[in-house]
Amino acid sequence: MASNIPLNHLIEAMAGAVIDAQESIERQQLSSLRRYFDENWRPKSLTVRVPSMRPGAQPGEDDIYRAPLLPLMPPNPLRIKDVEITFDAELGQLQDVPKDSGKDKEKTISIDTAGNRKETGCSVHVVLRVEGVEATEGTSRLLNHLAQTQGVVNKPE
Repeated sequence: MASNIPLNHLIEAMAGAVIDAQESIERQQLSSLRRYFDENWRPKSLTVRVPSMRPGAQPGEDDIYRAPLLPLMPPNPLRIKDVEITFDAELGQLQDVPKDSGKDKEKTISIDTAGNRKETGCSVHVVLRVEGVEATEGTSRLLNHLAQTQGVVNKPE
């Protein structure tokens, strides 16, 4: 069974799918940021014992050092770098189609995307590449601020 659709609709649908995919990546990254904060939105931190560097500290003396997790393991933002879509389809007729107003007409061409793929070899091949991107200014400021809050919280007893 033939499935003729206007070529411009197919292109708009593919572009919309790419935009939706990028928005999905961004939503996932935002939700993963949540794991770096507690239920009151305070930064989760790692508390470790480190050799004391305080003036007058005795050899072997430790301090408790706290570092927020986010600057230690910052998220790696991704974005779609490019998309390559290839497919085989038969071109249909060039047609005059009414515009939204119904008074004017525009030229459109339809394509057959359904054909018998076993006989025609019609297939779709999609390549989606993502790339790491620089952190946004807001993320950089947050990471910098959190990094400044790390330090010795007290010495062990």
